Amino acid sequence: MTFNKLTAAVLFALTSQAANASGFALIEQSASGQGLSYAGAAANAEDASVMWFNPAGLTEIEGSQAIIGAHLIVPKTEYNDTGSIPQNGDTNVDAGVNGFVPNLYWKGQFGEYAVGIGLNAPFGSKVEYDSNWIGRVQAIDTDLKTYNLNTNIARKLSDKVSIGFGLNVQKVDLNMTLATGMGAGSPLAIVKADSIGFGYNLGLLSKVTDNTQIGISYRSEIKHEATGSMEVVGHSITGVKSDVTLPASAMLSISHKMNDNVQFLADATWTGWGAYDQLVITNDAGSLVSATNQKFSDSLRYSAGMIYKLNEKLKLRTGVAIDYTPVPDAEHRSPRTPDSDKTWISAGFNYKLKNNLGLDMAYSHILGGSADINRTDHTLLKGYYDTSVDIFSAQLVWKY
Repeated sequence: MTFNKLTAAVLFALTSQAANASGFALIEQSASGQGLSYAGAAANAEDASVMWFNPAGLTEIEGSQAIIGAHLIVPKTEYNDTGSIPQNGDTNVDAGVNGFVPNLYWKGQFGEYAVGIGLNAPFGSKVEYDSNWIGRVQAIDTDLKTYNLNTNIARKLSDKVSIGFGLNVQKVDLNMTLATGMGAGSPLAIVKADSIGFGYNLGLLSKVTDNTQIGISYRSEIKHEATGSMEVVGHSITGVKSDVTLPASAMLSISHKMNDNVQFLADATWTGWGAYDQLVITNDAGSLVSATNQKFSDSLRYSAGMIYKLNEKLKLRTGVAIDYTPVPDAEHRSPRTPDSDKTWISAGFNYKLKNNLGLDMAYSHILGGSADINRTDHTLLKGYYDTSVDIFSAQLVWKY
């Protein structure tokens, strides 16, 4: 395998790693929303975490508020081989690795303006295959982390309409490995890359009636120039880069209170993965190394949920969702992003520990089903993935 071909394979994997809306574009940004499968997230201002989904929702939060939250993600990513060539390596492996996603939020009030700061991890993945698995020349380890700082400001235009705006600074860190050959003892290629990008978000919240709210929000795409180095047994290639666009998204949400105890929510989310199309990879001299069309398509997510207020201290939540993948077919499915359509089932609760302190907890089970893969990057990788995910979420909400 030549260095140019290896570089192209590595940078292709770098850019495709984050490009999986239902799999690796992490929606896990609120434990209160998690219990609803994020139904109505842009219209449901239960706490300050609403700023991630719709900054205009900050106007519904009285006083000041601080939130600390976390999500434990437990995936199953089982690969089963059906005819890879060559047949050299383990043919049944589970690449799923547990992940941890933290959230921090603060909301304050300055005159007529509500302000908010959020710290999130909007994209991320940890995938580890056995070093002797049959697809090792395409992927072994992948560790992608993102850090997003989001500052927001919102104001009520009237008793019924609020608007909000935010700015984002996003950092991407990636470490990954792959084998340079199928033979025993083939050296590994080790890649390290990072990038910083900037974007914005905005939102509108409207009270259609005293019991019904509609929220509309938009997050801009963020462009990254991922740069780094690759080392193969003491050899280094530096200055390789790939321009990556993490997609824009838009949410349309509705929240309707049937009475003082029952609230219904629904949501539709669009993610513009069509912008993630032609990947141009260059080397240190600016020469073209590879240009690849991944044929990703825009994706949609639909959800519905309900909140039931059991008493003054306890609220119960439940929700379902269907999350469509941008991956078009088996030929474009990557072992670093073995994504598929997913169905969510969630439940959670809010418990008032004190008048100014609340606890949210939630659980989601995500069914990914079976997804074929038929990749031809240097070797033929032919098989299917069985995937599922369990998510455990919790957050503390302090009002002061």
